[in-house]
Amino acid sequence: MESKLSIVIPAYNEEKTLEELVNKVLQVQLPYNYSKEIVIVNDGSKDNSWQVMLKLSANHKEIKSIQNEKNVGKTQTVRNGILKSTGDFVVIQDADLEYEPTEISEILKKAVDENLDVVYGNRFGKKNKVIYVQNYIGNKMLSAFSNLFTFPRLRTWIPDMEVCYKLIKGEVIRDIAKGIRATSNFGFEPEVTAKLSRYKLNGKRLKLGIVPISYFPRSIAEGKKMNAIRDGVKAMVEIIKYNLG
Repeated sequence: MESKLSIVIPAYNEEKTLEELVNKVLQVQLPYNYSKEIVIVNDGSKDNSWQVMLKLSANHKEIKSIQNEKNVGKTQTVRNGILKSTGDFVVIQDADLEYEPTEISEILKKAVDENLDVVYGNRFGKKNKVIYVQNYIGNKMLSAFSNLFTFPRLRTWIPDMEVCYKLIKGEVIRDIAKGIRATSNFGFEPEVTAKLSRYKLNGKRLKLGIVPISYFPRSIAEGKKMNAIRDGVKAMVEIIKYNLG
């Protein structure tokens, strides 16, 4: 039976980069004859993102285009995409060009070769460009704080908790996604990390690996949606809430 990787892409006002990004994803050569399922979820975009999605799905059978009934934020958009996925593994891919899709192959290969349940990318593992120092420091601090809770359970230190590239066994993430409650744009990261650290598969804690990845940060003028202080405070609260709740 053919193995499949589901790539979930949340999109909100990403008409400038969405088609280029999806074409990059389509060209990725996956290891071990894995096929691709690309699930794009439009979160009530006010630009032409939906029209771009319809064009892409009409031209490529491996693409599913889904539309939220209203704008619900990135976390719930990712959740909706995960629940529509059918792959043996699922990975999240942003709709901009900050990540390099070819590296998904490396992440999947590590998962298969080492029989891992979860693989996180690590933007701090390579000499990547830094545009906003406050974002860089904030992500490091949030990751360290999250690890205070998750490391004792997982026995693995996650250097980049906020990273987009999280590859997770389909049965695990679809089960977890049913209960994802965060409504903030970036609440998915701390909530899913907390829940993965507690999850038991066949009575055993999950096996997690880390892969250094490339990162090409965009500026606010280019469409960056994260605010270091506002979103950082929310993430801190969510780390506590989902690890202790």
